[in-house]
Order: sequence, then structure tokens, then C-alpha cells
Amino acid sequence: MNLKKSKKLACTVLALAMVASSGMSVLAATEHWNDASINPQAESGAWANWKTEWETVKTDYQKVAITVGADETKLNFSWYSKTKETPKVRVALSKDMKNAVEFTGTQEETPRYISAEGKSVETAEEGEAYYASKVSTEGVTENTTYYYQYFQNGEWSEAIEFTTQDFDSYKALLFGDPQIGACKGQTSSENDEMADYLAARNDAFNWNITLETALAANPDTNFLMTAGDQVNSSSNEYEYAGFLNPDAMQSYALSTAIGNHDSSNSNYSDHYNNPNSGVATEGMTQAGTDYYYTYGNTLFIILDTNNYNCATHEAVMKQAVEENPDVQWRVVMFHQDIYGSGKDHSDSDGIVLRTQLTPLMDKYNIDVVLQGHDHTYSRTYQLSSTGTEDNSTCYTINGKVASGTVIDPEGTVYLETNSSTGSKFYDLIVNQQDYVAERSQTWTPSYSVLSVDENSFTIATYDVTTGELLSDSSVYTIVKSADKTDLNAAIEEAKKLVKDDYTSESWTAFAGALAAAEAVAADDTAPESEVAQAVADLAKAKAELVLAEETPAPTEKPDATEKPEATEKPDATEKPDATQKPEATTAPNATEKPSENPTTGSNSPLFYGVLAVLSGLGLAGVIYTEKKKSRVR
Repeated sequence: MNLKKSKKLACTVLALAMVASSGMSVLAATEHWNDASINPQAESGAWANWKTEWETVKTDYQKVAITVGADETKLNFSWYSKTKETPKVRVALSKDMKNAVEFTGTQEETPRYISAEGKSVETAEEGEAYYASKVSTEGVTENTTYYYQYFQNGEWSEAIEFTTQDFDSYKALLFGDPQIGACKGQTSSENDEMADYLAARNDAFNWNITLETALAANPDTNFLMTAGDQVNSSSNEYEYAGFLNPDAMQSYALSTAIGNHDSSNSNYSDHYNNPNSGVATEGMTQAGTDYYYTYGNTLFIILDTNNYNCATHEAVMKQAVEENPDVQWRVVMFHQDIYGSGKDHSDSDGIVLRTQLTPLMDKYNIDVVLQGHDHTYSRTYQLSSTGTEDNSTCYTINGKVASGTVIDPEGTVYLETNSSTGSKFYDLIVNQQDYVAERSQTWTPSYSVLSVDENSFTIATYDVTTGELLSDSSVYTIVKSADKTDLNAAIEEAKKLVKDDYTSESWTAFAGALAAAEAVAADDTAPESEVAQAVADLAKAKAELVLAEETPAPTEKPDATEKPEATEKPDATEKPDATQKPEATTAPNATEKPSENPTTGSNSPLFYGVLAVLSGLGLAGVIYTEKKKSRVR
């Protein structure tokens, strides 16, 4: 047996031993959780209004979900209908849906049955029938405001607004374990025992606040990501209703991983229309399997690590990389953390996967891995899979840069997300592992901002309750080799920012980094390493800019009996009031025909012609902005 095989065997034996000793226990309730009835982020009266609204929300299983498409020019839609019909989505550049383009999709022939208690059941005698509908669209362009409708139960929905951002330099918000319903076993300040509907009500309220807070701070967000466990029980449709209820879920594309709490029911694959999901299916769970997509210059590969068949994962990774050889960044996301620092999972199921997945990250040159599951925050050093000579570890630490920037690093950085709702939190493991660069447990919900351009990949994590960088965390930027052309492009982008938008302290630091970058750009003798460092420092300074105005508190949800008023689209030359939150617009009567007959077919030349003409008239690029505390662009 050669040394490499010996190391692999030793690591596997060690992993299995650790799993056996841990018992892989899962706690129903934890000491720390986020009690919605006393959530400090909620406006006065919001919780009382939500309790009333929840009575309608909890049985609304027909919310649309937008998921990422195969690339940034595509969007996928999915929803439940009570009627057997051909699913359709139509897209336009105006609220009246004039010149809309229509796309058709598919509907599952076999219905899903939901009981009166909101649970998946097997027969019509046990529950009401719903049909899973899916449609894919294409032709999406950057910096453009669209309106879409979906055909459900024989009628068109209201027109819903969707605004795109830059494709080349983009931002994604990453959320860990919303796990709607996981606070079960707790007791609220109102002496309510958290279980079933009440637990879902609590966590759905907090989920909405997290989304609103994160998007208010980052209105230029391109899409959303969750690292698994969207719900606590995969058969509870009322938990999916709570997860999909926030307005933001109808206006932003979503990329999800399958968590262990999502994996035992087909509800996951019914609710999300993931692209490129049929490459390899051996060992797949009931929820589905791996998928991948590109966005701008990045390849995203999403693995279902509830499936321990890593040959399936490699097959997907191989095809994804071969189809997209020229991307600048490669990112993998999965649920079970293989390099986390939480007490409950760090030394259990993730260790088994670590031995198999880490070599794949090396083989396919993965830059960043995003993880969930552990309900704590941590970020590793750059890691690779070779291990130590004495076989005591299954990894190699490539340098000890804990924060700031790294230039053309070897290996992969692993980010562990904490709970985005606070449905439950776990303790950190007592002794911080040597592979962990930083970790945190503040017992507060958090989210991460991924800011990506041609040369830099920046990760910053924020505390929902303070709006600031999460305690004991820092901004981390990866820069690959960069030349003067890259540096000058970064400088030009930085110059577009406006001084008065930011606090004087953060702007001073940013201005210093900009001046230093300009000096390097003007120096004909500057070595490549100095140029790359200047790009990295400028990216980090942009990530640490803080807006001069306070982040607004989340707005109250409307009363369940009132329909939100339609908002008019602002003039493209005017900046809307900074306190105004964009709302989904109301369509004309759903039974009325649009002003112009929609063009059917996903490849219609008319669609692109209409987009070009209307964009030229100034209807593209309407982007809402709101007050925010921190901005990573």
C-alpha cells in the first residue's frame, strides 16, 4: 500500500471512529434561540399584525419561487396549482404587461396531497391535490426592471417586479439554515409552547426580518443563496409557506442546497426549479440531487451531501467544469459542513464527507466552499487535501492568513454559516481547530455578502441585529494574479462611488486605498505581486465602506385582510425616497387580456427586439436604493 492510500485509509478510519463516538445526536431545542415576540428588530405592532396574517399565510401553499437559471440570462420559476393546466410565465418591461413574452413549462401529472394540518400525505382521501408547475425563461439582461406574471388555476397572477443588476461585478447574499419550525420545544415570552404552526410562525417572522434587513443594506443584490435546511420538517408544507412568504422571495432569484431536514420528501424539488439537475442521480435523496449554474464569471456547483455517494458529486463537478473551463471563480455549496467549528456537527457527519470531498475540491480547483448545518460561524484558512506525514489530519493548511487579503492562494477556503433566523443556535466546540482562521457565536442571526468581480472574491458576514460586521469576523478577499489592466479597471469602478454616501471614517480608509492603487498603476516598475496586492486592498476597502445613514428598521407587514397598494414605477431619472421599500406591483385584472398579445416561445426574436427598443427608451436600469449601513460592491 502506498503512502497516499495509507493516509486516505487512516483518515477514513479516524472519521468513522469520531462519528461512532459522537452518536450523531440531533437536538430538538437549544438553549439559545430568537424569540420573535421580543425581536428587537421588529417595529412596534409588527408581531401582533404578523400573528393575524399568519393565519392566512400558513395555508398559502401556492407561492411562486424564483430560482437561478442555467446562467445569468435565465430565470426558473416553480409553484403549486390546484388546477391541472399548462404552466406559463410571461415577462414584460412595463407593469401593464404590454408586449409581454410568454414561456411555457411542465406540470407534474401526479398531484401532491396536503392535509388540513398542512402536511404532505399520500392520497386524495387524506388531503387536497396540488400540482407542481415549472417554467424556465431566458433573455434576461443586466440593469433592467422587468415585470412577470405566472398562470395559476386558470388566471394570471398580479404583475410582480424584478430588477436585475450588473452581471460582471455582482453580489449574492448567503443565508444559513433558516430552518422554519426548528424552534420547537422552546417557550416564548408570551408563554406559548413552540411546536408545529407556532414554531413556524416564530421562525417565518424572523426570516422576513433577516431578508428585509440584508436587502436594505444591500439593494444592489443580484441573487440569494441558502446553504440548506430551508425548513425543519420536509413534509410540513406550512413551513415552506412561511419560508416563501416574504415579498423578497418573489423578486430575487434563489439558489438553495438540500439540507438534512429538506432531504426526506419531494417537496423540495417541487418547490425549486434547479437548473442542470439531471447529470448524475445515483444515491439521490427524495428531495433531488446536485445541480450547477454560472453567474457572470463564476461557476456555482450545488451538492446534496445527504447523498454520501461522492462518485455522483464528482460526475456533476466534472461536467460542470468541462462545460465552463474559462470561468474565473469556482464555488461549491453544500449543507453538511466538513470544516466547521460547531459543537454538534464538527466531529460527526461532516468528518466522513471530509475525506471524500476535500480531494475533489483540489482536483477541480475550487476557490470557495459554502456550508451550513452547524448553526455557528467560522471560516478556515486555505486548505488542501494532502494531510500530514503522521496521518493525524486529512488536510494541509496553506498559510496562516486569517483575515484581509490573499493573493493567488493555494487550496480552498471553507465558510460556515450560522442560522439566518435564530430558530436554533449551537455552541462552538471547546477547542478551536487548527484549520479554523476565525469563528463566532453571538447567538444572533447573521448573513454573508459575497462580492465578486473579475479579479476579487470578497466575503463579509454581518450581524442582523446590529447591521455591523459579525463580532470576531473580518472581511476576507481572494485575488488571483492581476495586471495593470485589471488594476485600472478596479480603480475606475471605485471612482464611481460617491463620498457623501459614506461615513467619513470609512471613506478616509477607502480613499487611502484608492490613492495607493493609483500610485501603483502609475509606477511602471511595480511588480505583478504589488499590482495584485493593490487590487486586493482596494476590494477590501470597498467592502468595508459604511453608509452615512442608519439602516431603516424592517417595515410592518400589511394587515392580512388588506391588499397592498400598487406602486408606480419611478421616473428613470429620479432617485426614489431612500426610506421607500419597493413593493410588488399589482397587475390589471388577471382575467383581462394584456394590451398586446404575448409572443409565445422562449426563443422569440420579437422578445429581444422589444427589449432593445424599450431599453433604448430609458426603461432599463431602474434600480431601487435604500438606506444601508454596510455595502460590499
